[in-house]
Formats: sequence, structure tokens, C-alpha cells
Amino acid sequence: MRPSEVLHEITLPARSSSVLFAMILFFVLLQIVLLSRVLGLVLSLVLGGWLLVFVLPAFLRYLMVVLEARAYKREPEPLDIDLFPWVGRLWTLFPIVHLIGFVYVVYLSGACFGSGTALAVALAYAVILPASLITLAITHSALASLNPRTIFELGKRLGFAYLIAPAFVIAATWLVVRINVQFNADMLTEFISLYLVFAAFALFGGLVQSLDLRSELHIPLPAEMDAATIRDRHLLTRTAVLNHAYGIISRGDRDKGLQHIYATLAEESDEDAGWAWFFENLLQWENPEAALVFAQRYLHELLRNGETVKAVKLMLRCRGVNPAFKPLPEDIEFAAAAAEDCQNDELASFLR
Repeated sequence: MRPSEVLHEITLPARSSSVLFAMILFFVLLQIVLLSRVLGLVLSLVLGGWLLVFVLPAFLRYLMVVLEARAYKREPEPLDIDLFPWVGRLWTLFPIVHLIGFVYVVYLSGACFGSGTALAVALAYAVILPASLITLAITHSALASLNPRTIFELGKRLGFAYLIAPAFVIAATWLVVRINVQFNADMLTEFISLYLVFAAFALFGGLVQSLDLRSELHIPLPAEMDAATIRDRHLLTRTAVLNHAYGIISRGDRDKGLQHIYATLAEESDEDAGWAWFFENLLQWENPEAALVFAQRYLHELLRNGETVKAVKLMLRCRGVNPAFKPLPEDIEFAAAAAEDCQNDELASFLR
């Protein structure tokens, strides 16, 4: 990873309007939590504690959104209200296990063996943590992110470039401590700390951009994945994407919800199966409008790839839901030709 690429990733929170907005929002919410201390012990615990519980899942999830987006060379999505509930996409909350484990292990090693051991443990954790979080973002599997062989495999594939990640974590920690000692400015330290956390997650994702994640479905696990395991992973990912899209579409933003699905399909190793799966499941919704709009894009892909039989079957299926269904304007002639090839004169006549 070249120095310019490192700089590009660690400046992402300042360059990306989506990430910058999310970072400022989390900073303001953090300040409200801290200011609640002036209300007294009971009120601060109630107000500050409630707000922290409300903000924490969104904060952790959005960090994983940033990491995953940069791993696939995408701009992170804007902060979404669906990130705030504790339910759903539980893998995105797994960094809290790392946080609790880090605090406990460092405290225990310091209490038992002294501060020197605690520092060594903290440094070792800083070396392992980036690989674990990268694996979590790519595989969406908490178990895989804790597997030593998986972490070692990732480090081996990245080579010496991987050391950039723990070096940045250690340097960022040193910088925050020095600023706090030098200026004794709590708000400045908190803002810089928050910025560096976002920058670190962007950098972690940037490190694996050199790996062709689009063709390599996941970081290889210790055991080869059989077809059933791959199908299960596809199902989990697609279900999470569909649920997220439903939340967006139900709030009235159909285009954004479908774009979320299209972006996932662009990364699928088996796009044909992905298009069919999403169409079938969109049809299960009470309102089929989103499924029919999705079907127009699906039909476009089938016609472009010469899948005339599948295209005609899809059009007949959609006309069964809504007899007025038609392809996108630019696909009308191709769709009519496909209907004629399949000797479906009625459909061809309707499209003409």
C-alpha cells in the first residue's frame, strides 16, 4: 500500500460528506452523554445511560459500514436510522466483544503481572485487532473473525502491508495521549479520537482492496467451504440486504432501497441466482410494486445476456401480477423480439 493510498484512506472522514456527517452527529451525541453528568448521579445514569444504549449500536454498525465499503472500493453509505436498533445484523455489533475483551485482558494482565505485561498485551491486541475486524466485515461471521488461522491467513496474504494497520492504531493512541497531556482539552481530545477511530476503520478496509474480493467470495476459512456452506452464506447476506431494503422502501424511498439491492448484486459471485432470489422474495411483500420495478432491471440483465426464455417467463410472471407490466423503454424492442423467438405472439403483440 503506497503512502498516497494510506493518506487517501485516513482522510476519508474529512473527504466524505456521509462519513463526516455521521462523525459529527456521534460527537454531538457523545457530548450530550458527557454533559448529563452535571444533572447529578441518578439523572446522569438515566439520561446518559439511555442515550449511550441508543447510540452505541449505530456507532459500531456504521464503523463496520465504513470498513466494508472501503474493502470493496465503495464510498460509505450515509448513516441510516435502521442502524440504531439493537436487533438485526448482529454481526455488526461484535466489535463490542473486542472492546470488552480488550479492557478485561489488559486489566487482568496488569493486575497479575504488572504494567509492563499489560502494555505488551495491549500491543499484541493492537496487532491482531485489524485482521479480526477485516475478517468480520468481509465474512459477516463472528466465529471466523476469532479464528486464529483465518487471521493468520489474512496477514500472510497482505504481507508487510498489514503492519500499517497496527502501526496506525498504536500511533493514533500515542497521539491522543500526547494531545491530552499537552493541551488538557477534553473536547479536542474526544473529537480527534473519534476522527482517528473512523480513519482506522477506513484504513483497515483500504488494506484489502488489493485482494480481489469480488471474485474471492470470502477470505478462505481453515476448511474448504462446500456448496451448502456457500449457499448458507449467500442466504444470510441476501436476507440482511432484503431486510435493510424493506426498511428503506417502507419509509417511501423505493429507489434508494432497490439501489441497495443492486449494489449487493454487483458484488455477487453468482449474479443469476441473486437476481432470481431477490425477485422471488420481493414478490412476497404485500405491495408488489417494488418487485415489478426490480423486475424491469432484472429483465434488462436477462435480455442483455441473451437469456430470452428466462426473459419471457419473467414478463409473463409479472403480467400475472399486473397485466400492464412492461419492460424499460429501451428494452421494449428486445423484449418483443424475445417473445417472438419463443413464439408467444400475444406477448409480442402487447409489447409492440
